[in-house]
Amino acid sequence: MMTLRILLAVLISVIVAACDEKESDLIYTAEKIPYSRSAYDAGRVEAEADVKAGRLVILDYGVPRKGQNEFEALLRERYEVEVRRVANEVVNPTIYGRAFGYNDVSKPEIKRRFGNDVLERLELEAAQTWDEDNSE
Repeated sequence: MMTLRILLAVLISVIVAACDEKESDLIYTAEKIPYSRSAYDAGRVEAEADVKAGRLVILDYGVPRKGQNEFEALLRERYEVEVRRVANEVVNPTIYGRAFGYNDVSKPEIKRRFGNDVLERLELEAAQTWDEDNSE
């Protein structure tokens, strides 16, 4: 009976420690958005490898914006930058952390190569194209 109690106590301690460890992996952006620190770090490592291999990619998530398809096409055709959707409306801290870390490496590299305002210019152009194509 004593062995069972010790085993149960150890099991409960492991479960509690695992929960605490998972909770401590969460950090928050300035906007109070939670993300996984380990996923962020993994995203950075993945992006550094892609940049080193000559691949420029942006990880995208959330509800697609007006002109999203046009924006992706402009990036691909003009600059050979790929946009990968990693999630739609539902984004958990792990997905967000990986994308956040990845883009913290890839977006500055894209801006370094093609101009600091390249992403903003293409987003504006894509939205204007979308408006023109969808006006009645």
